[in-house]
Amino acid sequence: MAEMGEMIRQSVTILVLCALVDLLAGGVLEGMKEKFSLLPGLLVMLPPLVDLRGNIGSALGSRLGSALHLGTVKPKLVMTEVLKVNVLASFVLSVLASATVGVISWVLCLLMDLAGVSLSCLLFIAVFSGVLSGVVITLLTVLISIASFKGGWDPDNVTGPVTTTLGDIVTVLSILFAVVIW
Repeated sequence: MAEMGEMIRQSVTILVLCALVDLLAGGVLEGMKEKFSLLPGLLVMLPPLVDLRGNIGSALGSRLGSALHLGTVKPKLVMTEVLKVNVLASFVLSVLASATVGVISWVLCLLMDLAGVSLSCLLFIAVFSGVLSGVVITLLTVLISIASFKGGWDPDNVTGPVTTTLGDIVTVLSILFAVVIW
């Protein structure tokens, strides 16, 4: 029964913190309203890109949590073969899925007759923000998994919610940065 109480304490603590931090992502989105009117394809692309980063990071975190519990990954910042394969798979998936989101968003914009949205623009924003946020979230996921395990917290209770929350913020900021440099 003590284990269940600890699991609930860890989960509730993390979820409350994540809910508070996610308000920041909403604030950044509020500041991007002008960009949405100038580039309507952003509104089509934003939800899947934000969701994508959290999903990929959570999957990586889950795999690392299992590997830490099984002992195939040690709680150290050492690039073992298992860690390398998981990080590389996460990064490749981020890039390919981001490019797919960019192309599908462009097609949807064409179907909805949204003027002034080019494939090159949406593809650049999707892939650039995917690479940037993918690198940041992958690094943070590894650090959070190892730190939570070393701290006596179950990575399965911590990594998923934290990664999805950080994924929201990092992806929105990455998209904003991509729009600014486009």
